[in-house]
Amino acid sequence: MEKTELNTSVNEELQDEYVSEPLSIIDFKMITFSLAEKDYAIDIMKVKEIAKANNFTYVPNTAPFVLGVYNLRGDIIPIIDLRIFFNIPIKQRAKDTIESMVIINVDDQTFGIVVDRIDKVVGVSKNTIQPPHPIFGDINIKYIYGVVENSGQLYILLDVDRIFASRTVTETKAAVVESEALPADDSSKIGVADVAQSNDALDIRFIGDTLAALGQFYPSPVNSAWLEKRYYEWRDMRVASSIQIQSEDQAREFLSNFLSPNTRRFWSDAYMNSVLAALPDNDAKIITVWNVGCDSGYETYSLAVLLKQKYPRATIRIYANDADLLAISNAPMLTVPEEQVINRFKPYLVKGVNDSYSFNQEIKDMILFEYHDCLHQNTVPDVDLILARDVLSFIKAEKQSILLEEFRDKLKTTGVVILGANEMMPKQSGWMRQVMGDITTFSRE
Repeated sequence: MEKTELNTSVNEELQDEYVSEPLSIIDFKMITFSLAEKDYAIDIMKVKEIAKANNFTYVPNTAPFVLGVYNLRGDIIPIIDLRIFFNIPIKQRAKDTIESMVIINVDDQTFGIVVDRIDKVVGVSKNTIQPPHPIFGDINIKYIYGVVENSGQLYILLDVDRIFASRTVTETKAAVVESEALPADDSSKIGVADVAQSNDALDIRFIGDTLAALGQFYPSPVNSAWLEKRYYEWRDMRVASSIQIQSEDQAREFLSNFLSPNTRRFWSDAYMNSVLAALPDNDAKIITVWNVGCDSGYETYSLAVLLKQKYPRATIRIYANDADLLAISNAPMLTVPEEQVINRFKPYLVKGVNDSYSFNQEIKDMILFEYHDCLHQNTVPDVDLILARDVLSFIKAEKQSILLEEFRDKLKTTGVVILGANEMMPKQSGWMRQVMGDITTFSRE
């Protein structure tokens, strides 16, 4: 097997190009290189040497990013193409193309990683390394240790420990050893399930960070069960592509089944039956309700009809709030198209123009629509029911906790809270849960 090889010591070849920061403490050195015209770097302490080679030996049944194996002075090592690993488009390779490689050591195992171009050794101060942003770069944030600027260039510092601790690469190492008929390294097979679970947890965390940045959806104990379940669905859907979320469209796709039934529309008869069954008995003369995040009023009017049916002798007052000024301004004038009129609505409707209907004065008098941000001081009195479907998950986690405490303060002893279909009160938070068919209610302990 013919090879073109040029192995050189990092310190011998690159030290003369060493770049330092004047008047700074240089306590971190890194090898810099390019992938798809972007600048990356690896901690020099992980780098064994640099090399150029071609005609790698193909190994069957390995991942697509494994180009093959390479005989590095008697040591058979796998060669990984980071461009394929990170789903970066590359041009078709010509035969006998000489590749630039960085040879690295991770957990006493040696790998060669193929890059577009090796640049130089750069010295920086550790305190200049900044944490990455969830949407930074074209690769999954879990593989990025940080970002650092030097001489006007911004480098993405890769976390090779995390990259090469992944199950896929570990299995690749085992396959390479087996293909070369060398003694199996048991350490490469230990804890694969644990590593997979750990990687899943990291993926969920980083997907959550990206959802916060691109979808204003904030992971917390309120939605963690749904997020984990959705992650596994998402992962299975995207077996041929990266599971990371890279755009607002992908964030919307990921969140597509999060919202509660009948969001931004009048509730269906079936859903209203489910809510009706979940409402507690209450013989009070006045029933007070707080509808948080009422949007344009679809759920508010639907709930008003249900409350009128559930508590026919009570005076009902619904405080309906939303921070969307346009939506809350239009809510009092909301009409019901004829095709959306269900039998449950008919006693409370009056016909208007263009074959549409509006709710009668009795229903309208039950509701006070108000432009208000629930994160600010809430002036509603103590309430029997709080309806806050899909509200908590779209405010920051620390604010969620504050609002939940507000719910506790405002809710009467016999009252209940209804959250979104995929939201739950945090465990051990002093809330009792009751499941009634498709609806879950929460009450104070």
